[in-house]
Order: sequence, then C-alpha cells, then structure tokens
Amino acid sequence: MKLSKNRLGIITLILSLCHTMVFSQFYPAKVYSLQEGMPTNSIYDITQSKDGIMWFVTAKGVVNYNALNWQVFPDSLELPSTPFSFIRSCDDGSVWVAGQNSTSFIIKYFHDNNWQEIALPQLANIQGKFSFDVKKDSQAYSIIICDSNTAYTYNTKTKELKSTVVSERDNFRINAVNFKNDKVFLATNEGLYSGQDGILPQQLNVLIKGDKEILQIHWQGDDLLLLGLGWLGKYKNDEFSYLSTHTGIKTSSPYNKHNLTTDQLGRIFYSSNSGANYFDNESETGKTLYVNGRVFNVLSNKIFVDRENNVWVGDHRGLFKFNVLRFENYNENTGLAKDEVTSILQLDDALILANANYLNILKNGSIVKKVAIVSDPGARILDMVHDESGKIYLAAGSSGLMMYDSQGIKSINWKNSPGEIGVASVGMFKDSLFFTSNKALYIMKRDRVHKIMNIASIRNLQCLPGDSIIALSTHKGLIFYNPLKGDTTSFVSTNRKYNNTYGVTSWNGNHYVGTAGGLAVIKNGEITPINLGEKLNRVAIYSLLVSSKNRLWLGTNEGVFIWDGTTLTNYNKSDGLVGDEVNRNAMIEDSYGNIWIGTEMGASVYTYDEDKSFKIKPQLVLDNPYTQKGTVIKDQNQALQHDDNTIAFDFLGISFFDEKQITYRYKLKGFDNDWIIINNPNSNAVRYTNLAPGDYEFTVESGIAGNNYSAPESIEFSINEPFYASTWFTFLTIISLSLLLYMIYRIRFYVILKNQKKLQREVIASTQEIQEMNKEIQAQNEELTTQSEEIVSTNEMLEITVYERTRQLREQNKKLAEYAFINSHQLRAPICRMIGLLNLLPITKKEEQNMILQLIHQTGVELDQISKDINNLLDQVDFSQLEEINSIEIINAEIKDRPSNPHE
Repeated sequence: MKLSKNRLGIITLILSLCHTMVFSQFYPAKVYSLQEGMPTNSIYDITQSKDGIMWFVTAKGVVNYNALNWQVFPDSLELPSTPFSFIRSCDDGSVWVAGQNSTSFIIKYFHDNNWQEIALPQLANIQGKFSFDVKKDSQAYSIIICDSNTAYTYNTKTKELKSTVVSERDNFRINAVNFKNDKVFLATNEGLYSGQDGILPQQLNVLIKGDKEILQIHWQGDDLLLLGLGWLGKYKNDEFSYLSTHTGIKTSSPYNKHNLTTDQLGRIFYSSNSGANYFDNESETGKTLYVNGRVFNVLSNKIFVDRENNVWVGDHRGLFKFNVLRFENYNENTGLAKDEVTSILQLDDALILANANYLNILKNGSIVKKVAIVSDPGARILDMVHDESGKIYLAAGSSGLMMYDSQGIKSINWKNSPGEIGVASVGMFKDSLFFTSNKALYIMKRDRVHKIMNIASIRNLQCLPGDSIIALSTHKGLIFYNPLKGDTTSFVSTNRKYNNTYGVTSWNGNHYVGTAGGLAVIKNGEITPINLGEKLNRVAIYSLLVSSKNRLWLGTNEGVFIWDGTTLTNYNKSDGLVGDEVNRNAMIEDSYGNIWIGTEMGASVYTYDEDKSFKIKPQLVLDNPYTQKGTVIKDQNQALQHDDNTIAFDFLGISFFDEKQITYRYKLKGFDNDWIIINNPNSNAVRYTNLAPGDYEFTVESGIAGNNYSAPESIEFSINEPFYASTWFTFLTIISLSLLLYMIYRIRFYVILKNQKKLQREVIASTQEIQEMNKEIQAQNEELTTQSEEIVSTNEMLEITVYERTRQLREQNKKLAEYAFINSHQLRAPICRMIGLLNLLPITKKEEQNMILQLIHQTGVELDQISKDINNLLDQVDFSQLEEINSIEIINAEIKDRPSNPHE
C-alpha cells in the first residue's frame, strides 16, 4: 500500500523513538504471604515434587504447599534455613535439600513421608556459596556438590565419595552444576566444563568470543541455553549464538542463585543478583517481569516454572506466582502516563493507548512515546480514529475536536451553537470524518465542518462496516443514519434501562446493542433484551467487539464477557485483567489477532495462544480411604467387615493455576446414581456412613472451574455380609434349628408321655372317686325317688281330701245360702209388712183397726213359721265340722293316715 507523506512521517517518528524509551508490560501475580501459612517471606529455592506439591527452602526451614495447605517442617529436623541452600526433586518422588542450617552443612532427602540424612563428614567444612544437584539412577542416587573449584560426587549404593579439582587457579569459580543424562555440566567463570569420569572444558568456550563467565545453563531439549554476565546465548549443533547482549545482568549472585529456565511457550526466564527477567523471542529483547503494585522484585533467589506453566519467583521479600498468561497488562508501573486507558487505536504496527489527556504510543510491546494534549479540567480523550493519511482525530470531551500528526497536537475549530459543548465521539465513513457534540451530528470533509442534524444526548458514534450507516447511541435509544440517503431510523425499547445505549455492532446478521440494562438485539424494529444468564443479567455493557474468530466480546463494569453463541465466558481481575471496568471505545483487535482492552486500571492484551486456563487439569491424589474403626483400605477389592462400614475418602486436586477454581466431582458406584459436584476447593473429603453389604467403587475427578477434569482416581472395595447372612451360616442354622426342634420334640414327647401317665393315674383315681360318688348319688337318687313318690302320693291324697272337704263346704255353704236368702227375703217381707200395718193403726178408724190387727196377727203367724223353718235349716248345719274342715292340722293328719295308694 502506498503511504502518504504525512503518514510516512508519523510512522518514521514513531520508529525513531523505539529505543529511546523502553517499558514492559506486566502479568498479574499471585502474592503469597504470612497470612496464608508461610512461615517467612524469605524464599531461597523452589522445586516441585512428582506428586505436584511445591517445596521451598526458607529462612524458617523447609515448607511445602499442596494448593490447599502449607506444611512447615519442625526445627528439630535441622533442615537448611540460610540463603546458601538448595532444594531439588527426583523422578521417584524424593525431595532433596542441601545447605547450611543454623549450625552445620547438611544433606537430607524426604521419601515415603520420612526424612533421611546423607552423612558426609568430609563436606562439613563447606561454608558460604556452593552448587548442588542430584539425580536418580536405576538403583541409586548420584549427588554432586561443588565449592569454588572442587566437585564432590557421591553414590548412595557404593557409598563412595569422590572429589575432583576442576582447576588450580585461585580465581576459578564454579557458579552452577547440572546433571544431563550420564554427564555433569559445570557453569564457571571460565566457561562450561563437563565430563563423566573426568571434568574437562567444553569446546564451546572457544566459540564464546566475549565474556567467558557462565552463570547458569538450561537444557531445552538438546539445545543448551547459557546465561552469562550481560548476555544470553544458545549452543546447538556445535554452534554458539548470542540471543541477547543486553540482558541487564551485571553481577554474579553472592549465593550462587543463578536462574535460567523456560516455560512451555518457549519464553526464557533468567536472573542473577537481579529481579526476574524474561527474554521475548518475538522482540528478541529482555524484559523485567514486573509485579503489579511493586515496580520490580529485587534479587530473585529462584525462578521456577511448574508443570502447569506457572512461573514462581522467590526473593527475600516474598513469593510470587505469575500464572495468568492470557493477559499482558500495561499501566503506570510499565510506563503509561496514567493508569486509565480511555481509548485504543492501531495505526499500522503501532498502538496508541489514550489516557484522559495523554497519548501513549507502543511499538513491539514497549512504550516508545507519550504525547500530552492541551490541559483542560474537562479534557478527556473519549474516542480516536485515523484517516488514510495517518492523521489521528481525537474526541477530547470539553477540549473539543483535536488532531495528531507528525507536527504534533492541534485543535480543530467548528461553529458550535450556544450550550453545545465538547466532542464525545468520532468516526470515519469513506473519506469523511463524522463527529458528535452533546446536541448534534457533524461531518468534516476536505477540512470543512457541516452540521447534519440536531440530536440530543449523543453518547457514541460508530460506523458499521458494510452497512452504509452510522449508529448513534443516546440516552433515549439508538439512531441509524444513512449518509448515502440522508435518512434516519430510530429504535427504542419498552424497558427504560435498555433505552440507555452505549454502542452497537453487527454479528451473524443481527445488530447487537450494549445498554445500561445489558445486552440487546434489534428485533422487529425494537431494542429487545437478550438474557444470557444470571452472570450477565443487569450488567451494563459499554463496548462491543466482534473478533476474527467470530466471537462477540462485551466490555462491562464487571470485566469482559465472550460469547460464541452458546457459551458465555467472563474474565475479570481475578483472571488477570488489569481492571474490571471497560471503557466504551477501548476494545479493539490488532492485526495479530490480539484483543486489547482499556480499563480504569490500565490496558490488557489477550492472546488466544497463551490462554491455558481450560487446558490445565489438576494432578489428583486420592489417599487411602479409612473406616471409622481405623481400617485403612490399601488394596483394590479389599473386603471390610459388615460393621466396619463407615468410610472416609480424602482427595486433593493439585493445581496452582488458580487454587480458588479447583472443583471436584465424585461418585460411589453401588450407592450414588450420578456425579456429585463440589465447587469449594476446601471441601476435599467425603464420608459414607452405614453402607450396606455389597461391592463398591469410589471414583473422584478434579477440574478447573468445572472444566477439563483430570483422569479419575478410583478404588474398589467390598463390605462383607454379616456372618448370620452367609450361606454356611444359613445352612448351619437350618441344621441347628432342625436339631433343636427335634430335641424340643423329644423333650416335649417325653414330658407329654410322662404327663399322660400321670394323667392316667389321676383319671383312674378320679374315676374311682366318681364311681363312689355315683353310687352315693344313686342311693340319694333312689331315696329322692322314694321321697318323690311319697310326695306324689301325699299330693294325690291331699287332692282327694281337699276335694272331699270342698264338697262338704259346698253343701254347708248351700245351706247357709238358703239361710241367708230366708233372712234377706222371706223374713224381711213380713217384718216390713207388720211395721207398715203398725204405722197405719194409729191413723185409721176404729172399724178399720180390727182389720189391721187381724192382718198383723196373720203376719206374726207367718213370721213364726219362717222362724221355724230357719231353725230346721240351721239344725242341719254342723258348725264344728265346718271349722275342722279348714284346719291344716286335720288335713295333714288325714293325709298321713290315708294309705299310700289312694285307690286301696
């Protein structure tokens, strides 16, 4: 592409400044402190054992860290605790330490949970700096220890200690020693020495034309990297080349703490009596590995890269871990004029990072120039754009519209209306510059400014590629302006928060809008909210970017979100982003595919190739399970007693990428149907109680944030049935019960037989007694029968007597009745007549009185005759007999005197 003179001048100016001001980016570091369990901040050496645990030599002795807990070994072990100490690990899991403790020089190793000492009295006089390494052979350990000019080798099998004087020169000094296969390599102040039986100078010493002092070596495959005073080189295929002659290493470490190592990305880290540095292969320059919040880490004792590509740095002030490699960060500590980055723009190979009133120009990852704009209390660079000639236009808030070119910064005048202040946004459409004030949209073409239309509260302006439209974000929705047709289209939402818009972009055939309420899409002529889950719900979206990998990036006040149409990923400060609040015009993709993000705390650049977070799998350790009764399950398919069925499982996922993101899932086959998820890294144990008899398999996996689970660790075991549920016990029980039942039957039969005989005797006795009683009863029955017959006879006689007496009474009663009748009728009638005649006598005449007297006389005669009849009748009645008839004694006497047979 042909460049204009102005553009070429700007680029030439930037390139000319590339070596006048060099600042580096930094990675966020995890800082470990005393509050987290470390015994001290002085870290002298670092290694990682085979099981993934990190080990450290400190001022308080040896400690290790398993991503969950710190273990401090007691002072009674007398482990090394001075800067003159080293720690190494072997493939068999052993960890070795060598160095001075408070009283003497000591060599110990930790294996199978025990510390053991290698007693070498010949080395007791080693003081001050020395070099140390160890390797595991098939049957023994080989140890090498070097002082200033002598190498001591020791084999744990032969128990033989050999000493080799490398050089007799007084100023000769061994800086480091390393095993490589069967050879040993020594880095000295006179070059590289190596050997198997004898130690001799290497031929590459001839190839090193400058300073021959080698501080440390590191094998990168078959390539040998070398760190010297001020230089970094590589020896490959019998050829030597300098990688850099400006490393910043000026002096040798007084403790022989010379560091040279590489990570999985091929980056080289080094130090010697300096802070930690790394060599960038792309830029071929050495850079300081800055710690955010601390300008540099001084006098690094050890740089160690673990298996997950985490870079550990230990010095006298603390322990740091650089593990979030997906983001490189820039702020004031790395040379920016200010922390907050308000807008980002790429111009060819240069990147312009804007602060509120500064432009920071980056080239090859380094800040090469800082340009200040006109100072104004309301000045704030909100947006930037460049034209074809390379001029950069700035929307500078209250400072208006500005332009930067090879001549520097200048203001562009435009006729603003009363109350119309500031420039909020700029954009290029074809060959025209569009910009906005707080009240209107303007166009500048051929250096002439024209107002297009009045629109209130314009916040942002974006020229959408391929759409021939300019999108205007306002407090009251979104406006599309077509410069070719001159017409506008407005879009609003029924939700008030979604009318407060910040930006818009085209993605997969739709227009997505960032609003104060969250993400929205233009659908059916409206701004329609999109729900991407609770994590993004009600989060304000300030900027949007579609990357070359067709992912939608969302800049928010809670970091960045990446959406591929299915999965939503969030990165914030805990993931390495320098700040959490992303500015609305500060997110771009550069020509290398890196995503640049401007925040309130600086700028971060994301590189896909260095995003290792979802490729890391924790190293999982499953301890031997144990029961509540103390039984340890050491073997597969181990059987447990039925009442020893409460089992605890302890496991640990070891990952140092981010200890807080370690998760687990486990399942007990035979008990659990599905995986059980644990999102708390501190919950690394589970307990099952009262398991039923049967076969079981416990399986556990560990992952990072619920992704990329490790290979499972499992153990099979069984719980026996109780003895009373076994087949033999059932068979024995049946036999025993049968015998018992038979014995019970026999005893019962004997008892029944005995009782039966006893009963027979009792029955015979009872029968005899009953027979006697029957005889008695029969006699009594006969007597009763006789008495009954007598009673019947007496009753019959009584009936006859009663009948006879009744007849006699009837006859007497009949005579008495006649007597009564005579008294009541025959006797009364004459008496009444006589009385009547006597009553008439006094009142009648004398001649009639005689007749009356005659009648009275006749009546008297009649009465006399009646009286006689009565007497005759009474003579016939025997009143004494009548009284006797009713006497009970007479009746009983008659019955008794009568014969028993009434018919006799």
